[in-house]
Amino acid sequence: MSIIVPLYNEEKRSSAFLKELIRFRNSHLKDCEIVFVNDGSTDKTLDLIRSLTGKEEKTKIISYRKNRGKGAAVREGVFGSQGEKIIFIDADGSIPTDQIPEMVRNLDVYDAVVGTRYLERTQVEQPAYRHFTGTIFNLYVNLLFSLDIHDTLCGFKGFKEDVARDLFRDLMSNRWTFDVEIFYKIRKKRYKLHQLPIKWVHKNGSKIGMFGPLKIAFELLGLRMKVKHQK
Repeated sequence: MSIIVPLYNEEKRSSAFLKELIRFRNSHLKDCEIVFVNDGSTDKTLDLIRSLTGKEEKTKIISYRKNRGKGAAVREGVFGSQGEKIIFIDADGSIPTDQIPEMVRNLDVYDAVVGTRYLERTQVEQPAYRHFTGTIFNLYVNLLFSLDIHDTLCGFKGFKEDVARDLFRDLMSNRWTFDVEIFYKIRKKRYKLHQLPIKWVHKNGSKIGMFGPLKIAFELLGLRMKVKHQK
C-alpha cells in the first residue's frame, strides 16, 4: 500500500507527525511506501522531508517549484505511487496514525473509504466555529451535488489503486474543491464507498482558515457547471 502526504509550507507544524508516521510505518506497516509531495513550498518543508527520509527505505519525495494546490499534489502522489491501496493523510497530525490500519482493512471490502468527523463513534476535538461552518458547508455540498457525504473536507481518504487512478485521471479541481469532485465521481461511477468514523484533533495553522469553506462554496458553483457537462 501507499500513503501520500501532501505538504505546502508545513515546516513549522508537521515535523512531529511525519516522524511518527515513519515510525508507525516501520512498526506496523512494513510493506507500505510513503510518498511525500512538496507542493511548491516556499519555506524549508523540502529540507525537512529530506532530512526525515534520509536512509529510510520505501519513501519517495515528489517536489516541484510552483504551488498547484492540494488536489494537484494528491494527484501527483496517486500517479507516483505503487501500492495496491492508496491513502492520503494531512501532514498536520490532526489524524492519529493509529487510524490508518482500520482504513486499510476497510479497503478490502470497499472501493473508497473516507474519514468523517460527523458520525456516531467519532472522537473530535475542534472549536465550535469549525464544527458550525463544517456542518453548513457539508449541507451545501450535498444539496448542490446530490451527494450523501457527512464530511467532504476531511484530509483522510483511501482508495483501491485502480479506483484512485480512475478518479484522479481527469481531475479538474487542483485546490480544495477536488474532494467534492472525487465524491461526485464516486457516486457517478457507482463505486462502493464507506464513511469511516475517526479520531480527529484540531490543529492551528490550517490552510483553509475560518472562512475558507465559504470561499470554497463559491468555487463549487463553477465546479458544478463543469461536471454537469462532463461525460
